[in-house]
Amino acid sequence: MALFPRCMVKVWISVPLVGIVPGACADVSVPAKEPPSVTNGSADPLARLSQSYGIEIITTDPPFPVTTLHGMITGKAAGQGALDWYTPLFFQEFSLYPPTLVRRARLNRVVLCEDLSFAGQRRNAIPDFAHDTLYLDTTRGAYSPEYLRTVIHHEFFHIIDYRDDGLVYSDHSWSTLNASAMKYGDGGRNAQHRPEESLLVTTYPGFLDYYGTTGVEEDKAELFAHLIVRSSAVAARSRSDSVLMAKVWRLKRLMGEFCPEMNDGFWKRAASLDRRSDNTMVLNRPLDPSIE
Repeated sequence: MALFPRCMVKVWISVPLVGIVPGACADVSVPAKEPPSVTNGSADPLARLSQSYGIEIITTDPPFPVTTLHGMITGKAAGQGALDWYTPLFFQEFSLYPPTLVRRARLNRVVLCEDLSFAGQRRNAIPDFAHDTLYLDTTRGAYSPEYLRTVIHHEFFHIIDYRDDGLVYSDHSWSTLNASAMKYGDGGRNAQHRPEESLLVTTYPGFLDYYGTTGVEEDKAELFAHLIVRSSAVAARSRSDSVLMAKVWRLKRLMGEFCPEMNDGFWKRAASLDRRSDNTMVLNRPLDPSIE
């Protein structure tokens, strides 16, 4: 779900990132760093992410509510148990990104919180273009760690999509990949009530799930997220779906143009990430107020 806002305690504050032109891949003044090692536990993982990517990660004292042009963002600080449970998952997934990608997307901060809502509607995450902030709810959807992993990438992609060309809700060249009779729905906002919205199905040719059919912005974001977290499932579907195959090719090309480090090496690292801990995480998940 794409949106436009800000927020919790500051683990580390970066210097302001300036001079980044949307869509450009020219280097910026901040020197490139390697993503933090997933296996190195020598420091607090959120602090390591913050330092490696030059972003602020907020976990306490969120200044909710946040007023935006499009509605109010509300939430509350995540409980320590939820943070302890969510942090390893978030660290694993976010560490996949090249630091250059995060800088070019102009992401300045990530807020980890609970009871996240936009304009009174519960949300798992909110990308705030206006304040270069990504909000992530640490408990909603905790029944499926795999789903929470896709949420991280889906919502971050909306920010990338916006920084690429200033557009999110329209992409004519992408839309022409669909069958001529296919028309997108009225956006992800109006699909929040469907519990099956993100289940991988074969019902919609050219799409991985229902949510992708609601808008071109959700189509791209869903494919990006699943290519990272469920690459084998996407590959299997693509072999029998020429439209989906074309979208995979187009998305990887777009990402490579936005940031050359989003190359074959990135997609291979994403596919090989060990996510087997999800089975144990389900047993130890925090209370998810949305379903329990």
